[in-house]
Amino acid sequence: MLETICDILVDAYKRNWITSRDGNVSIRHHDRDHFYITPSGVRKQTLQPDQFKKIQLLGNTWEEITYTDISQNLKPSGEIPLHFGLQKKLGQHRNEVRVVVHLHPTYCIAAMHAGIDLSTVSKSFPELNRYTKVAPNVLDVEPISQQLADQCHANLQLDDDGFIAYDIVGIKGHGVVAIDVSPWQAYEHIERLEHICKIVLASGKI
Repeated sequence: MLETICDILVDAYKRNWITSRDGNVSIRHHDRDHFYITPSGVRKQTLQPDQFKKIQLLGNTWEEITYTDISQNLKPSGEIPLHFGLQKKLGQHRNEVRVVVHLHPTYCIAAMHAGIDLSTVSKSFPELNRYTKVAPNVLDVEPISQQLADQCHANLQLDDDGFIAYDIVGIKGHGVVAIDVSPWQAYEHIERLEHICKIVLASGKI
């Protein structure tokens, strides 16, 4: 699945949803006490599986563990508080993988900048709300901060049993975070929401 994550980041770059060094993704199998996360500052259109960082879960904290010689010289994404908080709880109630994808899709960000709560947009478009549950927006918060992580977790309604009420949450002036059991399924939540935001902005009825 690390190869698949590399594929979706290339696709996101081609769509202008990220610039070269933006975006981050993590993945955890339910029965493992570690997860993988994209490294910081690496060009995402050339990212390779052996560059991922391997992160050990240690209760309420984490530490880097050796994965490859190449990744050993890299740092994990600055958004690791966001990923850590999700990966330590998500999906542990059943046999599955959990993937967290954070990107900067143009029309989603533009819609939030225009004052639109993405959770209200979904109610008018069945092709979105049938497959994707959209959380209320997270308002302006500092990137790569614990506050951003905490507010995303709260708006997704992450509980202590590893359940979330929503598939995707928007962060005003920043981007979106989507979660599912495979990289492409998480990515498709972003794709659907971006498509609807483009329609809404094109309509002029904001």
